[in-house]
Amino acid sequence: MATIIIVEDEPLLGQSFEASLADDGHEVHWLRSAEEATAWLEDRQVDLALVDVGLPGIDGLEFLKELTTTHPGTSVIVMTAHGNIQMAVEAMKLGASDFLIKPVDLEAISMLSNKSLRNRRLIQTWNHEQKYRAQRFGLHQIIGRCPEIEKAKAVVRRLTNLRVAASESPPNILITGETGTGKDLLARAFHYEGPRNESPFVQINCAALPDTLVESELFGHTKGAFTDARSSKRGLFDVADQGTLFLDEVNSLSLPMQAKLLTAIESGRIRPVGSVQDKTVNIQIIAAMNEDPQEKVRQGGLREDLYHRLRVVHVDLPPLRQRGDDLLFLAEHFLQIHCEKFGMKPKRFSPSARRLLSRYRWPGNVRELHHRLESAVLLSDELIEADALPQPKAGLNEVNGRSVVGTIPADFSTGPVPLAEVERELLTRAMAAADENVSRAAELLAVSRDTMRYRLDKHDLPHKQNGGRE
Repeated sequence: MATIIIVEDEPLLGQSFEASLADDGHEVHWLRSAEEATAWLEDRQVDLALVDVGLPGIDGLEFLKELTTTHPGTSVIVMTAHGNIQMAVEAMKLGASDFLIKPVDLEAISMLSNKSLRNRRLIQTWNHEQKYRAQRFGLHQIIGRCPEIEKAKAVVRRLTNLRVAASESPPNILITGETGTGKDLLARAFHYEGPRNESPFVQINCAALPDTLVESELFGHTKGAFTDARSSKRGLFDVADQGTLFLDEVNSLSLPMQAKLLTAIESGRIRPVGSVQDKTVNIQIIAAMNEDPQEKVRQGGLREDLYHRLRVVHVDLPPLRQRGDDLLFLAEHFLQIHCEKFGMKPKRFSPSARRLLSRYRWPGNVRELHHRLESAVLLSDELIEADALPQPKAGLNEVNGRSVVGTIPADFSTGPVPLAEVERELLTRAMAAADENVSRAAELLAVSRDTMRYRLDKHDLPHKQNGGRE
């Protein structure tokens, strides 16, 4: 049941409208002037107002201006005499949802009122959904205080404060990092903190689609374009128009598909499979990779031109094992979240559990930590012990038979140490062992010179940009 007011100075019309809408099950109040309606609305909320434009005293347009300011969620239908269409158009510009021309049919009043109420409910549902998504996926959900995470947050703030012209697409963003580091959460923060937060956020895992379906999924297809195309289908580029398209694991696309993706991004136009016509789209592209993109380019698995097109802005998320105190900070955060989720009393970690949390390398990163602690909360009493947590496996923290946790070896005479296992500290030690020579340090780590420079840049470690000793 909705609350409706009718602002009409003619008694016969006011009483008729009131009775008709009351028969539809609504709570209806007939008010004879704008002044009376204003007084009535001082301490009340209303879902719909039917307002006669030609009221005595304060006219309907002035009342409409006031109503949209004091009760912004109220739908308004204006009623005007025949031949006064211009006034109805003016009312629509001021915020009215619809208008009726007198003499008014009671059935028309009922139909239009119920339509306006349905639209109002849809808008309220949409607004609620948007607020929920912004709360769930906003920047505040990126938990952490290490320098790399603070830097990522700063990039989100900087980019979401840009005011890009409506005809232009926002800059493309490339997010890199191991699986489970939170790339999808960061992508959503870029969207929901930005000016396009009321437009669609569309995510696709490129690795999950067969090559034969990727083009149709991204660009759509027409009926009969291929054997199973029994009807036309919109592509995700089209669905994301005016919003954001998140291409997760974009590096898994085949090279021919990468070429088509590059063309679509550069031109802002797509062509559904089987169609001869292009469609213009305006979207923000956010791509994510769990591999080193420069290494992928060198291996021939990623087009260099696509890589440069995607990485207008590049954010690299560190693995959990490199985030220092963030690990225990996140563990306490997830512990509280899961206890609240299951209606349990607060729990805490034993000293041995805290030590184990720090020792374990968390190959699944933040995602693994989140799910492991959910299990620990469900299966533990008030004190969470070490045996409720994942145990380090033999060899997990070793490379070439040598420990790389705690004290990182500085002696490289026994062979190369893969860079993926220990990074910042190992880079520093390698550069020192190589007398600050990038080429020699790269040899010690069994990586290319370009990869070595990329990793040094990633960790803001000093080196010369033009090669040689540093």
